Amino acid sequence: MKPKTSRAHAALAFASVMLGALATASHAAATPDLSGKTDDSIRQVLRLVSSHQIHPLADGDYAPVSTIDALQAARAPEGIAWNYPWGVVLYGMIRASDFLDDKSGLDFVIEHNGIVARYYAWLDEARRKIGDDDRGWKTFLAGKNTTGAKLKIRGLLALGNLDSCGAMGAQTLEAMLRQPGRADAGQKAVVGRVADWIVSKQPRLPDGTLWRPEANDTAKKWPAGTLWIDDLYMACPFLVRWAARTGDSRHLDDAARQVIAMAARLQDADGIWFHAYSEPLKEHSPVKWGRANGWAMVATVEILSAMPEDHPLRARLLEILRRHIAGIEKTQAPSGLWRQVPDDATLWEETSCSAMFAYGIARAANRGWIPAQNMAVARKAFAGICAQITPEGVVKNTCAGTNIGMDVAFYRNRPHPDDDPHGPGVVLLAGAEILAADSAK
Repeated sequence: MKPKTSRAHAALAFASVMLGALATASHAAATPDLSGKTDDSIRQVLRLVSSHQIHPLADGDYAPVSTIDALQAARAPEGIAWNYPWGVVLYGMIRASDFLDDKSGLDFVIEHNGIVARYYAWLDEARRKIGDDDRGWKTFLAGKNTTGAKLKIRGLLALGNLDSCGAMGAQTLEAMLRQPGRADAGQKAVVGRVADWIVSKQPRLPDGTLWRPEANDTAKKWPAGTLWIDDLYMACPFLVRWAARTGDSRHLDDAARQVIAMAARLQDADGIWFHAYSEPLKEHSPVKWGRANGWAMVATVEILSAMPEDHPLRARLLEILRRHIAGIEKTQAPSGLWRQVPDDATLWEETSCSAMFAYGIARAANRGWIPAQNMAVARKAFAGICAQITPEGVVKNTCAGTNIGMDVAFYRNRPHPDDDPHGPGVVLLAGAEILAADSAK
């Protein structure tokens, strides 16, 4: 017979094992699954990344003013912004909300856009009373002698920036089209102003292609005047939504022609696009930057998603997209990600272009534009992306804003900090599109 002390020790040992097991189970329950390998995990990623973008918002003091002193003294709204990475983030939050029970992200976007519209209406009324030619107004608009908070929507007031107008306008229109009853006069004025710029005032070549007459490459080797494939996203998603808003299909046609015109100048034989094109020199830049390719791919699928089956330009866009996807898929790294320059295996892996490619490939597979088995490429990519996301919802290894480079070294040396604003929006788009495939089954 075993002594009683042995039984006591055994009981203590058993209790210790059980407590350890409970602690392990509790830790597992508390630690979110961010692998991106299941639908529940993808939803958790979307929830975390979307929640990380939410911050306090507040209206300003919109009492009527008629002088610069009163304008500058008025309390500005808090939490709003008007720039293109933020526009993509807000669009991603809208799309992610389709697959989340928690609609706080969507509510945040709607509140944000409402404040922007009210602030814009107030400032526009002040401009009318003060006068465009007033030196004080020009000083205010330029951001001199005033606080940064009062300039959060300077791009909307001054225009002249396709990037911010297009991306912010697209997400504003997306929210309005989804919830037309909540689209007030202020938001209609905002998108009308954006449309006027993109449709009528943004510089174009004689064939209608968007371009930047004053832009140069970083090395200053090119004369002024370039086409950037980045601009396909900055204009086209807005144009297709403006076509839906107005019922004028010419804007959809315009968007399609942008892709076709830029592909003729910048898509290489392997399907991957060069970053930019010098109109004076009639030559493209030498490097195929990842995120620029991402912008081109996302823009193309956004246009095709809005196109009727019998659209005369549809076949040409499908050809461009399929070649692009085929070329990009061949450069996917073993991790599932793509590199800063996709066709250069010596460069670091970059999150935002990887998310854009995952989104484009998933959308194309979901819509039947490419074989369904290509979805495996997007899923592998998203799992790789998830390894770059912290439990707080921070997206890591996203390239900072980038000009046109004349060699690979320029792109290699670009900073890629954690929580760069170019990352979260496209991660949300990619995850939502993969979930869309599963919800359709």
